[in-house]
Amino acid sequence: MRSVFNVNKGSVHFAGSDIGWVVGHSFIVYGPLLRGSSCVFFEGKPVVPNPGVIWEKVQKYKVTCLYMAPTGVRVIKKDDYDGEWVKKYDTSSIDGYLLVGERCDPDTIHWIHRHFPHVKINDTWWQTETGWPITGNLLNIREFGKIFPTLPGSVTKPVPGYDVRIFSEDNNELPPNQLGKVVIKMPLPPSFMLTLWGNDQAFIEKYLADTPGYYTTGDAGIKDENGYLHIMTRMDDVINTCGHRISTGRLEEVINDHDSVVESAVIGYNEEIRGECPLAFVILRGAGVKELSIEQ
Repeated sequence: MRSVFNVNKGSVHFAGSDIGWVVGHSFIVYGPLLRGSSCVFFEGKPVVPNPGVIWEKVQKYKVTCLYMAPTGVRVIKKDDYDGEWVKKYDTSSIDGYLLVGERCDPDTIHWIHRHFPHVKINDTWWQTETGWPITGNLLNIREFGKIFPTLPGSVTKPVPGYDVRIFSEDNNELPPNQLGKVVIKMPLPPSFMLTLWGNDQAFIEKYLADTPGYYTTGDAGIKDENGYLHIMTRMDDVINTCGHRISTGRLEEVINDHDSVVESAVIGYNEEIRGECPLAFVILRGAGVKELSIEQ
């Protein structure tokens, strides 16, 4: 809570998640309270009754740390792309804007930068199995140096305790900027899962057997030459077209760059000659957008 979120005594932490999953108990119910922070609970859609409902709460409670899923941000962005509702409220209290839950596309990061230029953005990546972020920025870095620059599309770098590698299908470590499976070198840090309840063998088979000496995350990604990690998709979402391994997350990133697109989902479908081919489902932003043309 202190190092990653910069949540301290007197902070106001607002995590717009369901308290029924891991973010709920760790980062809504007791995590902030252990740091002496207040917690804001919110149940509902972030654009009901209007796209300013989140910013109304931020102004009312002087929220200092906002923690949301990229989907929540994109829902707001769809109805308020130009930030007209943002301008109606005082959001200057926000120091950290943290993201979690799934890959955040660069356009959503740019939207946050555009309408909240004063905030520190921290796109974290972790899993229920890990209990806390594997990668992200350290917003309170008294022991570790300085905050890393935000790189849209990246979850920054591994935090202390995690040694993250990118492996090929045959478990050789890949050079920078090559897509592969994301693994974590053992031993694993505190709070990491120890087994599956009542089924040690299933735990070994699912998480450890495929990459001996490493935890298999199930995600696919790349690590660039500066050590920034990019989580692109789940391993089973990588499609094979004419022998080329293609990340559906990277395709979504390109499609989302279009001015009219809020969000997209790319899947693979079987094609007799080329194998798997990508099919994109696209959500357009706001009213008034009638036609979308993207070159294949």
